[in-house]
Amino acid sequence: MTDDTRTVSVLASVYSCMRNQQTPLEPTEKDALERLREEYKPVVESFSREVAVDTLGEIDLDAPVAHGVLDRLLSKGYLYAVDDDLHITD
Repeated sequence: MTDDTRTVSVLASVYSCMRNQQTPLEPTEKDALERLREEYKPVVESFSREVAVDTLGEIDLDAPVAHGVLDRLLSKGYLYAVDDDLHITD
């Protein structure tokens, strides 16, 4: 296991622990997370913020709203960032 892989694994565990019943999702956040999971989880390990914003545009979120939703998903631990890439917390 490389240092980068270990770091990602540790971060995923930390964020997974942070996500709990105290951080429920708003309907828009839930829709966004479901769309990102459908699009990326089975295919790739990470994706850029720009790609995520484009994907969220498919569920009628304009760019400023999509950025806000991504920020909330990050702060609630449903997503995490490594360098410039976003990852979905398991």
